[in-house]
This record gives sequence, structure tokens and C-alpha cells, in this order.
Amino acid sequence: MPDRLVINALAMLVTTLTAAACLAQGAGQAGGQAANPVAGTVSASLGHLNDDAYQYGNQAGVNEQGAAPWLALNLRYRPAPDSGDTAYWRIEGERLGLETPRFFLEVGQQGSQRLRVDFREIPRYRFDDARTPLQGAGTAVFTLPQNWQATGATTAGMSNLQESLHEVNLWQKRRSLELDYRRTLGPQWALDVDFRRDTVQGTRTLAGATGATGGNVRALLLPGPLDYETHSAGLSLAYLGDAMRWTLGYHGSFFSNGDRSVLWPTPFGAHPQWGAGVGHPDGLNRMALEPDNQAHQLRASGSYTITRRTRLYLDAVLGRQSQDEQFLPYTVNSQLAVTAALPRESLNARVNTSRLDLRLSSRPLSRLNLSTRIGYRDRDNRTPIAAYQRVRGDAVDQQAFADARLNRPYSLAEARASLEATWRFSSRLRLEAGYEFTDTDRDYSEVETTREHGVRLGLRSTQLDTLALALSYQHQRRRTDDYIGNRPYIQTHMPGTIDAEDFENHPLLRKYYLSERDRDQLRLHADWYPLSQLSLGAALAWNRDDYPTGYFGLNKSQVLSATFDVSYTPAEDFSVSAFYSRDRYRNDQSGRSFRGSVPADAFNPGRNWQVSATDHFETVGLNLEREQLQPRLGDWQASGSVDVSLQLAHSRSRGEIATEAGPALTNAPLPDLGTRLNTATMAARYHLSAQSSLRFALERELYRSSDFAFDNVEPDTLANVLLFGQDSPRYKATWVSLSYRYQY
Repeated sequence: MPDRLVINALAMLVTTLTAAACLAQGAGQAGGQAANPVAGTVSASLGHLNDDAYQYGNQAGVNEQGAAPWLALNLRYRPAPDSGDTAYWRIEGERLGLETPRFFLEVGQQGSQRLRVDFREIPRYRFDDARTPLQGAGTAVFTLPQNWQATGATTAGMSNLQESLHEVNLWQKRRSLELDYRRTLGPQWALDVDFRRDTVQGTRTLAGATGATGGNVRALLLPGPLDYETHSAGLSLAYLGDAMRWTLGYHGSFFSNGDRSVLWPTPFGAHPQWGAGVGHPDGLNRMALEPDNQAHQLRASGSYTITRRTRLYLDAVLGRQSQDEQFLPYTVNSQLAVTAALPRESLNARVNTSRLDLRLSSRPLSRLNLSTRIGYRDRDNRTPIAAYQRVRGDAVDQQAFADARLNRPYSLAEARASLEATWRFSSRLRLEAGYEFTDTDRDYSEVETTREHGVRLGLRSTQLDTLALALSYQHQRRRTDDYIGNRPYIQTHMPGTIDAEDFENHPLLRKYYLSERDRDQLRLHADWYPLSQLSLGAALAWNRDDYPTGYFGLNKSQVLSATFDVSYTPAEDFSVSAFYSRDRYRNDQSGRSFRGSVPADAFNPGRNWQVSATDHFETVGLNLEREQLQPRLGDWQASGSVDVSLQLAHSRSRGEIATEAGPALTNAPLPDLGTRLNTATMAARYHLSAQSSLRFALERELYRSSDFAFDNVEPDTLANVLLFGQDSPRYKATWVSLSYRYQY
């Protein structure tokens, strides 16, 4: 990517010039009366990757075979205390020249002002073996090969699919530039101004569909564009008094998408239920992408010391979010009948938000601490409601007005209250307890009101000099008013066109975040120091969610986590540490399969199904470090010392999905999911002098994964969906690097 090379080249140039200036400044000051030293390190490195490893670049910053140079530095300048100079600066650069660079600069005057500049890149490499016949990957307009053949409405009718496939890379890269300026206006006043620009570019997976009903829909995966840009800015004024502190601020965010929509031709042959000009070769489809939008927020926060033992905190926020991107036409297909215009030129979306949080912290007794919180949050959606007569899937004529759908302006209001207490039996033993309550009211939802109560009890102890313990238990109970599953279905249709008993989702289906729930959580943490050189740690966490029986959806969820670590330091220059962690997630779900064309299916228990999904994650690691070794070979003794380190890590996951189905359904077992990652890093740093050193590092990483959604699934495996046909990621990478570091 040429732009990456330009950015990194400029960053390396700035880094080099800065380092040179630092050397010159440090040398000039060394001969003066008052030295204002430059301290820090500068290093230059060269690495080599033995083979292409696409996903390896997510962390390492390089994924193509060959050599790669990069720079790093960490320098700071602080004036001598008696010099009278208040200027200072700090500059940091990491991995400059690789795919994951970070550059940080801070300049300022002590007690007066400072400016920070922070730039970084974060890549995300997903697949480099996706295949598609579409031309124009990563753009907003796709085309098919000129000789494309589609003799039927399934992938089997794509007679020249295999010779038309070509590989595309699916990736994204986020670039972030942040500026932050602070100015001290007086002994108790400060002004902050910040600006941030984020861009996300790449090629992502989009799903496009042609058709109107479950029986005639045809879909494909698109290598769609990713071209986001977000600008955000903030301004705040702070007062930092002894008894009172407050901040008034504004924050604005402005999002823009470089592409309004994607346009693609229909690769499937015409379906008998489609309208005129829908299938290949005339069929054309359009899908809108994320619209431009903006958000504004005013915030006031502060604290006031009422008495020596009581303090009040306040945080109040007012915001507005808006989106008025002009609508696209109902359809891009000019051969379909469209008799009614769009009801509005744009959604004209407006959402007003407000939040108020109050916290009172007090110590009424020498051993008792109390904290009370009261909060309120309101999301008032003022988006106007309109009836939209859709042209479904660019495939059929426009709907009649009676079949139009209405948009839902979701709103909610949430009130929260909590009380926390801590009782100290002694300086080494304390008991913690708490209660919290949340009341939420929603519009356009299956449930209008939810109420949640939670209690927490904890104990922390350091009674023994060599042992620290922390234990806590929490129970939460959520209850709701009547769950009316078809309420959103009725509210989004024209009044009177839907009967009260009609439904889209099964009447027994419950959304887990709107359903009644009982949650129990248990936490245990222990640190043991049997010797001054040895420490042992253990942490256990258990979480269980139970949902009402007799309904479909998520019925039960359980998480169990355990972590153990050990650290041994027999000498100042030698240390060994290791850890092991294991996590298990289990979710039980149920449902009933039914077809809209066969109403009786919805009431047939023989079409019930259950799924129990269990995921296991294990990670183990070992780290050894030895410093100040003196290499010796026969009579030869090295003049410098060597620091060596070794890191070994192994992690793996396994996903098991057990399914059961009623006699009216056909059921087959699903393969397990799995990942495995092994990493070994060996490094040695040879100190040439007190200021300079050489570092050699060797890293070996092996990654394997298996996912039945990808493996052995070709682009035409499904009859009605054209896929990418990529495989689960697998790679072997060996990364060798040599670095020279100079320390000031």
C-alpha cells in the first residue's frame, strides 16, 4: 500500500532528524555550565520473515516474506532544576517502518502548557484466499466477467464459475491521529483542546441479496469497500479548587463514509417469481452503506467537599445525534413498477440523549465507608415515522400502501440507584456489601419495563503476611412486564393490517436481553508469598445465567474461568514466571422451526430443536530472564555482558456444538471448532558499552484453526448463495531480527 510507505517513511525521517538533533543538543550542552540532558534510547532494526503469513501481520506488523527494517526511539528532555528553563519534550516511536507503527510527541512548559501528538496504525488481516467472480473488489461498483453464464437460478447454473474465480484479500487498517493541548490559565484553571482523526480503509465482507420472499431469495458475498473517516473535537474548561472541582466541556464527532452504496449485477439466472429484468444478464442490485452522521455533547462534571469525610460527585451530559443523508431511490431496476415516491428525502434522524449521575461518598465512622449513587439516562428518539413502500430485493414491483412498513424510533429511559458499604475490621481485613437497582422503560419493544435488583457481598483479607485473599458473591434478578412478542411486528405495519394474533417470530421466543433472568457470580482471588523470592497466584470466576423455562431462545448460560501464575526470582539478575488459564463457556438454546407457508408448523412440537454449545479456551506460558551473563570461550572473556530471555506460549480452543431435534426435523452432528497457537521467542542482548547494545531475536509462531463454516466449503457449495470459499487461517512464521540500540 503506497500510502503506508509514505507515512512510515515520513515518520522515520522525522525520527532520524529528531535523534540527530538530540545528539547535537546533548553534545552542545555537555560542554556548558548547566547541562540539560537528553535521555532515552534510539534503535535501528532489521528483520526477516521466512514465508508469507497473512494473519501473522495483525500483531507483528509484517506478513510478507522478506526483509523489513524499522526504527524505534524513546527520548526525553528535562531541564536542570536550577537552570531556569521550563521547556521539556518527549518523543516515542515504535515499529516505524512496519505495518503497526506508533509515533508520540509531547512538548511543553512545566506548569504552563503542553501539546501531545499521537499517531498509530492498527491492521486487521482476515483472509487472503477469498475467491469471487466479481471484478472491482474493494470498490463500490462490481461487474461480472463478459463471458459470464447463468443458465438457472442456482449456483449449479453458473457454468464458467471456476475459471472466473480470482483471489481477493479481506483486510482493514485503522489510522488514528490525535492532538491534545492543555493550557494552565492560572493557579486553579486549565483549558483543554483535543482533536482526533480516525480513518478505516480496506476490503470487507458484505452480504447482498436479490429476491423478496424466503422461497426466491438469492444471495452472494461481496468484497465490499471500507472507507470511513471520523473527526472528533473537544473543548473543556476546568477549575481545580481545594474544596470544589468542576469541568465544563463540549465534544463533537463527525462520521463520513466515502461510499454511499454498493452496486452489483445479479450472478443468478432469472427466477420465475422475480420481476422483469431481475436475473442475469440484466439484473442489477444496490445496497446503501452506513450514512454520514454527527453527534454533539455538552458535559459538566465536578466534585465538592462537604466535610472532611464527605464528598459529592456530579456528572451531567446532554447530547444530540443526527443523520440526514439523502435516501437512495427505492430501486435501481428501471423495469420494475414504482408508483409511489419516497415519503421523505432523508430519514432526518434525531436522537436526544441526557444522563445525570450523582455520587455521595462518606465515612461516617472511622471503620465505615459509604458510597451512594443515583443515575438517570434518557434516549429520546425524535426521528419522524413514515410509511415506506419497499421494492424488496430489487426483484419485485413496489408494495401497495397497505403493505408498507413503518420505521421504529427506539427510545428508553433508565433510572439507577446503588449503595455500597465497606467495613474495616482492621487495616488488614474488610467486608464489602452493596445493593443496586435499575428500572428501564422502552418504546417499540417486546417489553416496556424491566426492573433489576442486585446484591453483592465481598471479603478482602491480608491478615497473614504471606497471603492475600479476595472473595465476592453477586446475585442479580431481572423481572419484566408482559412480553408481547409481536408488538414490534404490529407497530411497524400500517394500522389495521395486522391481526392481534399474527406473528413474525414464534410467540414463545424470548430475546435474552429483554427476558427475565437470574444471574449468580462468584469471584475468588489469592496471592501467596511463601518465600521472599517466590509468589503464587490463583483466580477463579464463575457466572451463571438462568432464564425462564418453557420458552425458546437462550435458556441457560454459564462461564467458568481459572487462572494460576507463579513467579520465582532467586537472584536480582534471574527470574522465572509461568501461568496457566482455562475458560469454559456453555450456552443452551432452543427453538421451533416453522415455515410461513405452512402455518401449522408453528404449533408442532415435533419441530422443536435444542443446541448446547460449549467453548473451551486454554493458555499456558513460560518466561525466563537472565541478565549480566559473561560469555567465555576457552581463554577468551567477552568485555560486555549478555541479557537473555525465553518466552514460550501455547493456547488452544475447542468448540463443541451438540444438537437435538424433534421427529419432524432432520438432524446431523456438527464438527468441532478449534484453534491452536504456539509461540516461542528467544532473545539475547549484548551490551557493547554502557550506552550501546546489540539484540538478536528469533520468534517462531504456528497457528492452525478449523471451522466448518469455511473448510471444504466451495463458492458453489450452497445452491442459493455464492460464497467466497476461503479456508480457516493457518500459517507457520519464523521471524528473525537484529537491532542496535544506543542509550543516552
